[in-house]
Amino acid sequence: MRSLQAGVGLVVALALQTTLAHGLLGNRAAFDLVVIAVVYVALLWGPSAGLLAGAAAGLVQDALAGGIVGVGGLAKTLVGFLAGIAGTQFIMTGALPRLVVFFLGSVLHAGVVVGFYEVIEPRSQRASYPAIATQALLNAAIGVLVMHLVERAPDWWHQRRLRRSSLRGAWRT
Repeated sequence: MRSLQAGVGLVVALALQTTLAHGLLGNRAAFDLVVIAVVYVALLWGPSAGLLAGAAAGLVQDALAGGIVGVGGLAKTLVGFLAGIAGTQFIMTGALPRLVVFFLGSVLHAGVVVGFYEVIEPRSQRASYPAIATQALLNAAIGVLVMHLVERAPDWWHQRRLRRSSLRGAWRT
């Protein structure tokens, strides 16, 4: 069941990143939903799940993006594994620790991608420090918001059902 949930989350993130983000913003999307999904999976289910999610999502995203296949996969694999280790070693229930993990995961991802492209194509300019910081901040904010919403959704759903059933009972009397 967990692998199905992780797979659906990664597919949704890939679909949204490749269609909506690039369709609306062109090639300059200021966030990476796939990195957010990989860190989310890693925080929930540990380093093994983060590693597998990062490898799979990264390779698929590389194949869809048309760049060098494997660079994003390796970067997301490292991010997923290290985020999973952080999730098992530290208490990640608050917003601030999660924000830090999403931020550092995004910075690590960008650093690995930029570093590998610098080795492969030495004179290519991939990203600037302000762009990396902006993307990391947006990824962290979106990641914390998504985790909060997903955690609270069952409670909200239960409260909604209770309100609807109490209203139905009031109408019958």
